[in-house]
Amino acid sequence: MDTIDTTLEAAAGTRIAIIDLGPYLKGEPGALERTAKALGEASESLGFYFIKNHGVPQSLVDRVFVEAERFHSLPLERKMAVKCLDKVVGYLALGGQTQRLIYKGGKHPDRSASYYIKAEYPPDHPYRLAKHEWVFDNRWPDDLPGFRETCLEYYDAMTALALKLLPLQSVALDLPADYLPKHDAFNPGVNTLRLLCYPPRDEGLEGQFGISPHTDFGYMTLLAQAKRPGLEIETREGAWIQAPALDGHFLVNHADMCRRWTNDRFRSAPHRVINLRGETRYSIPFFVGTRWDVKLPCLPTCQGPDNPPRYPAMSFGEYMAELTPKIYDALRKP
Repeated sequence: MDTIDTTLEAAAGTRIAIIDLGPYLKGEPGALERTAKALGEASESLGFYFIKNHGVPQSLVDRVFVEAERFHSLPLERKMAVKCLDKVVGYLALGGQTQRLIYKGGKHPDRSASYYIKAEYPPDHPYRLAKHEWVFDNRWPDDLPGFRETCLEYYDAMTALALKLLPLQSVALDLPADYLPKHDAFNPGVNTLRLLCYPPRDEGLEGQFGISPHTDFGYMTLLAQAKRPGLEIETREGAWIQAPALDGHFLVNHADMCRRWTNDRFRSAPHRVINLRGETRYSIPFFVGTRWDVKLPCLPTCQGPDNPPRYPAMSFGEYMAELTPKIYDALRKP
């Protein structure tokens, strides 16, 4: 059975791979190697690909979209009661984030609002008792029945899906299938669920984005798009193409820590979100990050005498400490 199909973006003539995880997840003979090959080719070229037959029920995805709309439809004062304080957990209001890393000096703050959720650890959990900096306290809104439960159910499902992709990425990088799953970087990973709301475009602000052109910061992103597309990807040739919104699919891309770890072998592709006219849009990206205190030297199969490491070993925590004050206006010290 084939594990890869393609969908054509006619405007730029660029194909975004659609990778069928079904045979791999069923354990069919040879499916691991075939699927890993397709994933590797997509990761090294465009840097984005779709996955289907991934095992996450569409009904659960749909429920999370409902909860995202419920939250963002609350009165502002109720959302501000759970606003981000000194960490990116909770509500980040409109104008709280502007990307400045690729395209310097954005004209206007990004026109999007977000609600961030991290892993939950009970008070007596060893990670919490050890006061690890990557253990957070979620800021849940009051009087929103079912919101917390649905979001955490989705968080767990996406964490499980991310772990299923790691053997494929290992094989695509010419490593044993259990290399990444067993690596300290993912024990545990530091993941984030983001409920995004894009209000309609402000026609009076030329050049304003829902999210400005940027690359993601962690290891990998799994995106469930809304019914209407809005995400655009920059190709290696510098053209911007729109990713279609496909039911039952997640759009996957690798991020900066993966790019550094693989010595630029897996691409961290620039992308942006364009606000629609006269319509509010939602998306629910799930960001997969490595453990904040684990340094990531170049992988052994991504370097050699003619391809020395391009980046010093760095942990995700060190990387985020550099980026956070540059990106999140709401957290910037006066």
